[in-house]
Amino acid sequence: MKVFLMLVGAALVLAVAAFVLFRRAKGWTRFFLGVAAVSACAFPLCAVLHNAAEALLHADEPVFFLAAVIGAPAGVVVGFVGAAIARRFEKKMGTVPSS
Repeated sequence: MKVFLMLVGAALVLAVAAFVLFRRAKGWTRFFLGVAAVSACAFPLCAVLHNAAEALLHADEPVFFLAAVIGAPAGVVVGFVGAAIARRFEKKMGTVPSS
């Protein structure tokens, strides 16, 4: 239980960081930060849905489990890496004012 709460806390910290950066971003950078924020929020949600579905169905439920373990972390990585690349490209092209 402690590990789960630690992972939920880390996911929420990532989500807050992405939302804070999201407010200042423009263009593709904003899109990728949104992907990171939604993916960070999806991890605890999918973990809870997995446990609820397993308890209600009394059977293995792999969809939410795989979404929480593979999909959500991959989305966070894609979001932050994509935002960094988009920000660098937009700065290079001069479409985003430097701040």
